[in-house]
Amino acid sequence: MILVSTEVSMALRLVATLGGLSGGLVAVWLAQTIPPRMEVEHRPRPTWWWAFAIFVGGAFGWLLPDSVSAWALLPAFLVFGGATLGIALIDLDHQLIPNRVLFPALGAGAVLLAGGALIEGDVTALVRGVLGGLTYFLILLIIGLAARGGFGMGDVKLALLLGLFLGYLGWGVLTVGAVLAILLGGVASILLLVVTRSGRNAKFAYGPYLVAGSWVAVMWGEQLVDWYLGAS
Repeated sequence: MILVSTEVSMALRLVATLGGLSGGLVAVWLAQTIPPRMEVEHRPRPTWWWAFAIFVGGAFGWLLPDSVSAWALLPAFLVFGGATLGIALIDLDHQLIPNRVLFPALGAGAVLLAGGALIEGDVTALVRGVLGGLTYFLILLIIGLAARGGFGMGDVKLALLLGLFLGYLGWGVLTVGAVLAILLGGVASILLLVVTRSGRNAKFAYGPYLVAGSWVAVMWGEQLVDWYLGAS
């Protein structure tokens, strides 16, 4: 029985990794295709940059925890990984998060996540995910309005997608993702100001840090919550 379980687990891990690599390919295609069609100036990147992005997609699939790499939930989280990676790549180069990428990803992710939740019999988690998306959206909207542009509307709308998946995993996971995103983005923006000596109005892509925080939360959020509660 243990041998069968191990074989199934390894099969899931392999499928998740291949799915992550496929998501990385889609993310690279989005980053290379979507912005030029929107008449945004294209920034050339070396081949290794795109190869590394595909590798990151594969790593996301490999590192997915067992709780979300079950057959029912895996498609939703692979779509989440590929879409958010593509959004991060686009935002890094163009400081924008295109609606034509975000909204289809949100729709597809929500449908797949809902299907997975129904198969798993965990409707409560799905409701929590919807509430999580709305909560994260409102938090970033309030911060953006209070900071007068601290977050762009693209970042605020991205929170719907991130909050949906993080909230599905739990309020603690959502909290970890939000805190890490704010910390990573804050440190990066300060370093940018110091290194480039640019003004406070300089363009800054916050999307990649929102995505990075959410990825860490998906992979290790539950462990971080347990560690924090145990240490406090």
